[in-house]
Amino acid sequence: MVTKEYGGIYAIKPWWQRRLSGIEHSLIARHVHPDVITTVGVVFAALLGIALLLTSDWPLFALAVAPLAVGRLAANALDGLVARYTGLAHPLGEVFNECCDRIADIFVFAGLALNSAVVAPLAWSVLVLTLLNSYLGVTAKAAGGKRQYGGLLAKADRMIFLAAFSPVVLFCGPTAWNWLLLAFIPAILVTFIQRYRWIYIDLRTLEERKNGDEQTLVD
Repeated sequence: MVTKEYGGIYAIKPWWQRRLSGIEHSLIARHVHPDVITTVGVVFAALLGIALLLTSDWPLFALAVAPLAVGRLAANALDGLVARYTGLAHPLGEVFNECCDRIADIFVFAGLALNSAVVAPLAWSVLVLTLLNSYLGVTAKAAGGKRQYGGLLAKADRMIFLAAFSPVVLFCGPTAWNWLLLAFIPAILVTFIQRYRWIYIDLRTLEERKNGDEQTLVD
């Protein structure tokens, strides 16, 4: 049985990577290290968090949300692409990337939580659920399976929805962020269930395959 990979925007990852091929080749030609690109992604996330925070008093900062969210997604894709092409992919780099992704998530949702127009417990709840989803995906690999990235509301989905929703905030005011956060909570819970199911199937398949190989050796 093959584990289903996706229930959201993660399915267009190959298309997105092709769109970034020109930037990828430019970074490779300039010998930019993948860890530098990862760090740039965190900077984009920090600036995004600041923009989300400032929309409380200056809704025009919502105009910065889309380009910063796309910038974070681009950096997240490019670091892996450059690492694989240059042969610089390594376990410590993977750890650094995962750590930076979690820091970036904190920056983004802390910005919303500190926004005076946002119900803070709502934003903190989304952050906690987001981190739990990421932890589940990483744990799958630690258990011997594959790292699960997909789901109804994975990282790329969150950034795209923040970007797409920003014009609503521009016209309706910063309290509109609460509407998006309310929609995020059930979507993230569905994502958690999806990932757990895929991990369960993946690990059971690996276990059955292992037992089958052992039985073959005995026979």
